[in-house]
Amino acid sequence: MATKKQKELMKIVDVKVNDEKKRVLDVMNKAGIYTLTLDPLLESYLDTFEIYTTMYLRWRDLGFPETQKYTNKAKATNKSKHPLAQQVEVWSDKKLKALEKLGLTNKSFSTTRIIGGSSAKSDEVTKPTEPVVDELAEHRKKWGKKG
Repeated sequence: MATKKQKELMKIVDVKVNDEKKRVLDVMNKAGIYTLTLDPLLESYLDTFEIYTTMYLRWRDLGFPETQKYTNKAKATNKSKHPLAQQVEVWSDKKLKALEKLGLTNKSFSTTRIIGGSSAKSDEVTKPTEPVVDELAEHRKKWGKKG
């Protein structure tokens, strides 16, 4: 059973996930890159966003501790990176990769991406009127052996 604080956290996360879904769909529709085939990828991104948000909110509630004390078997106490800080970092990277796959980062513009349809119109595609000149063949013809 979830505690009262956990239930409140789940409500906050649900609201944030729904807002993020609306935001991403709005951005994709405005950019003209949304298709129904991207829905599974979008759902995967939203799952990643949900886990990231949960971990982030838990870490925030603790006051963003960078390290925690750890006592090993030899009774020596050491500082190690806080587990929630590690989780936030990992899920942040996963979230960014999912956004790249959806085509919503600047990095995605330099690579191929899935878009809603073909950008080539039928009247734009024309064959070149001039024949393509093969410079190597002309060079061989000009300077080649005669006879």
